[in-house]
Amino acid sequence: MQVQGTCEEKFLSIKNIFQQSFDNKEEHGAGFSVIQNGNVLINLFGGTRDGKETWKENTIVNTFSLSKGIYAACISKLIAENLLDIEKPISYYWQSFNKKNILVRHLLSHQSGMYRFKTKLNNKDLLDWEKIKTILENQEPDHKPGEFTYYHAKTHGYLVGNLINIITGMTVGEYLKKNISNKYKVNFYFGLDDLQLNNVADLEEDLSESNGGGNNEDLNAFNNPVHDLNFYNSQEWRKSEVPSMGGHGNAMSIAFIYDCLANDIKQNKNLISNQATLKNGLVETGSKIDLSLNLPIRWTNLGFILRGGWMFGKNKEAFGHNGWGGSLGFADPIIGLGIAYVTKKINPTMGLDKRAVNLIKKFYEIIN
Repeated sequence: MQVQGTCEEKFLSIKNIFQQSFDNKEEHGAGFSVIQNGNVLINLFGGTRDGKETWKENTIVNTFSLSKGIYAACISKLIAENLLDIEKPISYYWQSFNKKNILVRHLLSHQSGMYRFKTKLNNKDLLDWEKIKTILENQEPDHKPGEFTYYHAKTHGYLVGNLINIITGMTVGEYLKKNISNKYKVNFYFGLDDLQLNNVADLEEDLSESNGGGNNEDLNAFNNPVHDLNFYNSQEWRKSEVPSMGGHGNAMSIAFIYDCLANDIKQNKNLISNQATLKNGLVETGSKIDLSLNLPIRWTNLGFILRGGWMFGKNKEAFGHNGWGGSLGFADPIIGLGIAYVTKKINPTMGLDKRAVNLIKKFYEIIN
């Protein structure tokens, strides 16, 4: 399988590494893109969409929690337009969410205590927004806001999404489409239409080693409901908006969004947000251990993750979000660029994925 796409001559060694991942069967379908200040430096893709159809430039795939970084970009736009204040309680906007001590920033940075569903759910329940909203409105948090950090793997997108809906009258997908996707021709969606359904890659992998399994009887951030790859490949999942883990896109579009954010903070370009909003939003909430992941995660006020390793490149100011399975996207405001990797072949662990990291390391080696 020959890798397709474009890259500047000085980055051909990156194309070779990407090709090797297919030759070695480490990768079956993926894309990798780097955009700097609007200029496409690298846009590579390869493999197949479904085992038969070739992966094309505009092929999209479920990116799981990478999606959280995309709606964080939407949140930063709302803040820049003075429509949302992260220091206000969520209940200021969402009156039936009667938990007055939980501030917006507590939610965005995974410190709200609302990190899991305490009601047993199945995967189809995730498609029922009214049911989920009612559960979260009536559920008590597990700890005082700001006291601990627990990654809100599945609840986060509903809580943030309902805030966006109350403030704008639009769903997350509608807001993204109107304010970013249509404006910049971005190929990223929450909820697919029939045309987009024809160009989605099918996810694949043996989930037997997944950290999201259901063996633990205690309901946590990951196991309620348990991961079901067949369900994530279904049309009903793809058509629905499940923002925490259901955004579909390609590497080029994700890299573009992060390039915009990188240069909004570097040059105050006001493409999506503005410099002041991003500087405040990227304040680290404290080097606490994330108790859902049992890892030190550098969460920020906007819900982006600050660089904690090569997953987000070389510069410590880089920020982004990765997703279960291996997809990732980030902005590097020091050199003003966005980078993204998407894949259909699920790495079932929560650890570092060398497929993307090898490409990112080589990129920084070349430009430095």
